[in-house]
Order: sequence, then C-alpha cells, then structure tokens
Amino acid sequence: MVCQNCGGEFRDGAICPFCGSDVKLMQMARSASLRQYNLGVSAAREGDYSAAIEALNRCIAFDKRNVVARNLLGIAYYLVGMPGNALEQWIISSSLQTENNPAAGYISSLQKNARTLEKQDDAVVMYNHALDLFANGSEDLAVIQLKKALDYSPNFVMGHNLLAAYYLSKKERYKARQEIHKALRVDKGNQMALEYLAMLTPKGSEKSRRGSKTGYDETARSRTSLSRIIRPELLTFFLGAAAAAVLVFFLVLPSMQETAENEITQLQKQVADLTEENENGTSRFALQYQQLEQENDTLRQENEKYRQQEQNRQQENSFQLAQAYAVGGQSVEAAELLIQLDTSLFTQEEQTAIADLKSQTYPAAAQQYYQTGSEQFFAGDVDEAQTNLEQALAFATEGDTILQTEYMDELLYDLGQIMEQKGDYAQAREYYGRVLNEFAGSNMFSACQERMDAIMSM
Repeated sequence: MVCQNCGGEFRDGAICPFCGSDVKLMQMARSASLRQYNLGVSAAREGDYSAAIEALNRCIAFDKRNVVARNLLGIAYYLVGMPGNALEQWIISSSLQTENNPAAGYISSLQKNARTLEKQDDAVVMYNHALDLFANGSEDLAVIQLKKALDYSPNFVMGHNLLAAYYLSKKERYKARQEIHKALRVDKGNQMALEYLAMLTPKGSEKSRRGSKTGYDETARSRTSLSRIIRPELLTFFLGAAAAAVLVFFLVLPSMQETAENEITQLQKQVADLTEENENGTSRFALQYQQLEQENDTLRQENEKYRQQEQNRQQENSFQLAQAYAVGGQSVEAAELLIQLDTSLFTQEEQTAIADLKSQTYPAAAQQYYQTGSEQFFAGDVDEAQTNLEQALAFATEGDTILQTEYMDELLYDLGQIMEQKGDYAQAREYYGRVLNEFAGSNMFSACQERMDAIMSM
C-alpha cells in the first residue's frame, strides 16, 4: 500500500508507519470527493449552477487540492454573478498548480476586463447595502440599490431573488415573475427562485373558495420569504472575507517536493565542503562524509517518490480538466489532454469514463487537425502538415478501432505523399497499403495503387 500523504510504501494495516496517516480514510475521502465532483459536473452541464456549487464545495471539502474542481466551482460562481468567490477559487487553484492551469487564464481575463469586474464588485456592495436597508425598513431605498446592482451585474442571481421576494411581499406578481425568470435563466435549478415561482402557481378551485384569505396567506408567505432572505448571515457575502482567506492560504501552503529539493541542495553543499577538507588530509571527516552521502541518496529517493506522486496528480487533474472542457463544448482541448493520459494509473471505473470521453471528443479533434494539416500540405508547408496530419491520425484511431472513417483514406494518402517527398518510401508504402487493405471502395484506391507501383519500380 502507498500512503497518499508521504508516499511511503507498506504492507500491513491501514495506518502509515512513516507519517501516521490513515490511508484507508484518505482513500474513502478521495472517492467521496470524486463522487461529488461528478455530481457537480452533471449539474453544471444541466445549467443548475446552485447544485453544482453545493456539490463542488463538498468535493473540495474532501480534497482541498482538487484544482479542477476549484476551477469549475469558480466558473459556476462567476456565472451566477459572484466574481469575488470565483476569484478566490481560481487564486487557490493557481497556487496549488502553477503550470498548465487554466485558472491563470481566468484571472488574467478578469484583469484585462477590470471595469467589468469593478462593476460586479460594486453590485455586491450595493446588494449588501440593500440588505441593510431592508432590515431597517427602508424598502424604497433598498429597491433602488438592488436595481442599480442588477444594472451593473445582470446575472447576479441573488439580487434577482431578493427583488422577487420584495415584489411578492407587495403582491406585485408580474414583476416578481419577471425577476424569478431572470434568475432561472442563469441558474435553472436555483431553489430560492423555484420556491418563489411555486408561490405564484394558481391554486384552482381551492383559491376560488378561499377568496381574499388566499391572497392574504400568499402575502404572509411572501413577507416571510423576504425576512428569511435578509437574515444577517447573508452579510458574510462581503468580498473582504474571501480575500483574507486567500491570503492566509498563500502563507501556510506547504510544498513537500520543494522542501525535499532544498534539503538536497544543502546536503550537496555540505558534501562538497567535506570532500575538499578530506582531500586536504583531514580524514576525520570521512565517516561524516559517507553518512551525508547516504542521507543524500535517501532524500533523492524520497524526492523521486514525491515527483512520481506529482505526476500521478497531474494525470488525475488532466482527466478532470478534460471532463470540464468536454462539459464546456471544448472537445479539441479535452482530446489533447486525454491522449496524454496513462490509463494504467486509473481505476477500472475511471478507465471506462476515459474511454467514453475519448469517443466523444476524438472525432472533433481529428477533424480539426486534419483540416489544418491538409491546408498546410497544399500550401507547401510539408513539415507542419506532417505534424498535424499525424496528430489527426492518432485521434482518428483508438487502439485497433477506427473512430473516424469519413476522410481516413484521404488522410492516409496525404501522409503517403509527404513521406514520398521526404524520401521515406517504406513509410509511404505503409500508408498507401493501409488504404488498399482497409478502404477497398475508396476514391483514393486507384491513386494509392498507382503510387505503390511507382515506388516498387524504383
């Protein structure tokens, strides 16, 4: 068994003898985190961002280092008009994984659109001010603040809900319905908006019997909803708290691999100093020199374990990021990550999910690389064309299975032409031969047969 905390290997028991961690508990936490992540992805795919936010928050509670979950959580927060919460998740994500992390691009995009971010932040400030005004009975001023906030940030779901609650309390059903629909267009599974919508549902004959009393009950319920939505706990939505949490996180974030590498550097310096002293005749340091070399070797081995752990983590992150790209319709980006995965590092369930994701994204990636490569080939850029066409071929097939047949014969013929131009006739024959053997009814069959005969006669 391998400890996920320190990388130590042991056979018996569930407690790591090296660091004292409960390995089985850590494995259970990781499985729970993965389940919540999958729920979050499914909810985000359906446009139910409230449910996605809940699931992804549970996911990172189990695994705080899950950068892909944090990135998706940030996107969900941003889409419902909560940029401060989104920025917090992306900053934490960037600190956990400094390379090949799309969070850096999200943060950069916000920086480039500073005015938009500033307006969204202003909307949050106005929302909190409106909460204070409602609590103090200044409803007219609160509504003015809310409307201005929504002008600044039209997708601010919490703002639409609060305004809908106010209209319900005033029996302005049409205006309430408008705000509810605006909230649900952004976040179709938002529970608060759905509750308010249920209040507007006609009661049929029961409503007719009760007459004005029904209207009174509905108004009472609306006022109760308004009171509930302006509870003091909601004031924790201020951005300052999120920024402070991010700062603390940066100050305490550990890095096992960096620590090990620093120790190796220090020990190597000590070894060099002792070597010089030993060569000068001070052999009393020989034993200490040998001990330091042994410690240095031990640290190298430990650092290699950390590096392997990091590689495994990168593989997991790449898989989860590919899932997120696929949810966002970015099939090519997803495929480019999937093709680099070492599936032997994943569980059987994850391997099945990877295979399904490949079948969804590889055809689109193959199509794009093929079009690019063909254009480059006809433009005379043979080297770049070869690179893109070979990549298209890799995406068009998975093992012995051909995922894309619509243009495979043309793709193989173009590669054969390139190999002929480069003088690699053996490889050219292989490409032409595949067309002859696998695509007997192809329009390229005669052309490939002609080129095979020409090569054989050389």
